[in-house]
Amino acid sequence: MKMPLFTKATAWLPALILAIVIPPMAGGYLVSMLILICIWTIMCFSLNIIYGYTGQLSLGQAAFFGIGAYAFGLLTVKVNMGFWPAFFASVFIAGLSGFLIGIPALKLRGPYFILVTLGFSVIVGVVLVAWVDLTGGANGLAGMPRPSPVPLPWGGRLTFDSLLPMYYFTLFFLVLIMVFSHRLINSLIGRRFIAISYNEDLTESLGIDTMSTKILSFTISAIMAGIAGVLYASYNVVISPEMAYFARGMDVVAYLVVGGAGTMAGPILGTLVLMAVPELLQVIPSLKTMINGIILMLFLIFLPSGISGGFKALKGRIIRSRTSPYAGS
Repeated sequence: MKMPLFTKATAWLPALILAIVIPPMAGGYLVSMLILICIWTIMCFSLNIIYGYTGQLSLGQAAFFGIGAYAFGLLTVKVNMGFWPAFFASVFIAGLSGFLIGIPALKLRGPYFILVTLGFSVIVGVVLVAWVDLTGGANGLAGMPRPSPVPLPWGGRLTFDSLLPMYYFTLFFLVLIMVFSHRLINSLIGRRFIAISYNEDLTESLGIDTMSTKILSFTISAIMAGIAGVLYASYNVVISPEMAYFARGMDVVAYLVVGGAGTMAGPILGTLVLMAVPELLQVIPSLKTMINGIILMLFLIFLPSGISGGFKALKGRIIRSRTSPYAGS
C-alpha cells in the first residue's frame, strides 16, 4: 500500500529538525563539513535521477558540476553580474550542456553511453586547465560572491558572510531538491523514467518516446549538478579544474551505490557515510579515496542495494515474519 505523503513528510521531519537545530551548537569545522555534505548530497540526487530512476549510468556529473561553478565564477568575477542573475544563468548553462550532450550520448546504450559521459567529463577538465585566459588554468578562479543579503519583513536583513547562514542557505536548496525529486518521481514523467530503467524496449513498444524522456532526465540531472556547482563556488569562493575531474563523478557514484540508488534516502545516507567516516577517522586526504573504495567494494559484495535497500529488505522480513501463520508457533 502506498504511504500517504503526510506520513512520508512526518518521517523526514525529525531529520530536518536535527539539521536545523544541531549546527548552531557545533563548531565552525563541523558546519563547514555539513555544507559540503549538503552540496554533495545534491550531486547524489542529480545522479539518482538519471541512474537510480532512469537506469542510465552517467560519469559526467562532475563536468556539469564544474560547468555550473565556472559559469557562475566567470559571470560574477569577470562580467560583474549580480548573484541571482548569475545563479540562474549558470544553472541554465549547465542544463543546456546536459541537453546538448544528451542528444547524441543517449542514442547509445550500456557501456557506450558511460564512456561518452566519461569522455565529456575528461574534456571539460582539460579545457578548464588549458584555457588559461578564460578560466585561470590550474590556478582557477577566486572572488565568487556569497548570496545577496535578504531583507527581513520586521526590518534589517539576513546576510551570508558567516558559515552558519551559508549552511542554512545550502540546506534550503537541498530540501527544495528533495521535494522536487519526490514530486517528479511520483508523477507520470517519473513513472516513465522508472519504466525505462526496467525495460527500455518494452517501454518504447507501449508508445512512450524513450529518447525524449531520457534527454529530459539527463537535462534535469545536469541542472541539479549545476546548482551544486554554483553553491560550491559561492561557499568556497575559490574554484579549480580539479572539481570537474571525472574522479569527482566516481565519488558521487560511490555515494549513491552505498546509500542505495533509486531511493530518496540513498543520496543522503551514502554521502553521510562516505564523507563522515574518513573525517571521523582523521585520515589524510590521500587515503580517503582508498577508504571510500573499500567501503564501496564491501557494499557491492554484501549489500548491493545499499543502506536504504538493506533497511527496506529488513523491514519486509519483519513484516513477513509477523504476518506468517507460523509466527506464533
